[in-house]
Amino acid sequence: MTSLHKATFDQLIEFLEIDLTAFGDQPYYFCNSSTYAAATPVQGLVAWDNRQWVPVPFVSSGWQDGGENLVRPSISIPDVNGQLYVTLRQYELATGAPVTRYQALYQDVVSGNPYAAFSEARYLLNSASGNGRQLDIELATHVDFQIAKIPSFKMTREHYPGLGSQLLR
Repeated sequence: MTSLHKATFDQLIEFLEIDLTAFGDQPYYFCNSSTYAAATPVQGLVAWDNRQWVPVPFVSSGWQDGGENLVRPSISIPDVNGQLYVTLRQYELATGAPVTRYQALYQDVVSGNPYAAFSEARYLLNSASGNGRQLDIELATHVDFQIAKIPSFKMTREHYPGLGSQLLR
């Protein structure tokens, strides 16, 4: 890969993996950059980490780390004809599917360095919505991991008769 096309001037390339293998499907790989190897930037797959990443101009936010972060990360992915949304609908929106975001330096990706990722964030897919042109994904935060399990389940005395028996009445 000789060069990459980026819409921004920062030296970071963002990679997004949506892993649907637990649902019997394949992982989906997206990259916010593309190569000049094809006729159009959209056709220029990015080869990195022994994978072919599909160039898609996605936008993500809410990746802050720390205990004060109560905002769930979100991702907006262009979804022409709603194909990715239809795939997620087949698996009841794939709640709980692992989603990993990698960041790597432009120079490391161009040189083919397989150890280029210096930032890796792992989350679970919490919800997805689409309108046929764009797919909006909300991810579960670290607070969700501590308070509720995905998929969430409300425990009651009907299911667990001994629930709360240690509490003072």
